Amino acid sequence: MTTHAPRTVTSVLSEVGIDSVSVTWGLGEPVHANDVEFFGYGVYYYDPTGNGGKRLGVRFGDATTAWVFDNASATQANYAASAVTATNEAVTAHFHDASLGLEAVGTIEAYAHVNGHDTQVDLPVTLLR
Repeated sequence: MTTHAPRTVTSVLSEVGIDSVSVTWGLGEPVHANDVEFFGYGVYYYDPTGNGGKRLGVRFGDATTAWVFDNASATQANYAASAVTATNEAVTAHFHDASLGLEAVGTIEAYAHVNGHDTQVDLPVTLLR
């Protein structure tokens, strides 16, 4: 199990580069939960009609991983722990060889979970393109 513990999300920044996407979740106070097996943070977005888009996230548990799920193709790319930087103040995931995949974004929000149960939802995301 990772030594990182679940914390509340205070801010979310998604930066889109030429061939990568980076997401930083600013962290606040610890989340008080019993028997934590795994936890994580995620971002999801869709086009203005509610279609397409992706989910990007990071998970802490027996191992630290990051992932991108493409809604349109129903495929997932997994990233090793080296793609994730975690401190008590922030978690940043670098999704190399990833793209936004949409011309326009309609909905973009973030969430946090412990053991697969949402602890925060509908968090605003700052998107830099």
